[in-house]
Amino acid sequence: MIIYKLMRAYISSSSLRKSALRALAKTLIANQPFYLKEQFELLGPNKSGYIFLHNLKSALVKNSTDAMKDYRAIDFVNTVCTLQYRKLDFEEFAASANSVYQMEALETWEQHARRAYELFDSEGGSRFFPYFSLFL
Repeated sequence: MIIYKLMRAYISSSSLRKSALRALAKTLIANQPFYLKEQFELLGPNKSGYIFLHNLKSALVKNSTDAMKDYRAIDFVNTVCTLQYRKLDFEEFAASANSVYQMEALETWEQHARRAYELFDSEGGSRFFPYFSLFL
């Protein structure tokens, strides 16, 4: 369920915050993206490597547990699907499903944040440097 909540927050975010989260996701190393890749594959991407929001609903129905039914997870996914977001590739999925709060707990958080800023800066976000941490 956390992935769905993170994706909803990402989809509703400003383009500037999305850019910051994409930069942060690019800093993932070694086995960190493995978990996200597994989650992405469970959502059934098409041959072009994209998932659509209806994939979220299908995956949830297919893998639903009683606890998820009690939580009314389908209603939650329906609200995400009404946001009319088109599609996500793995890179954008990683940005949307990556928890900043969990990353802050890592010993390597400072390096991730620094590298994310460098990527953000190289993509034209330097004028927002004073506010960069607010977007994460």
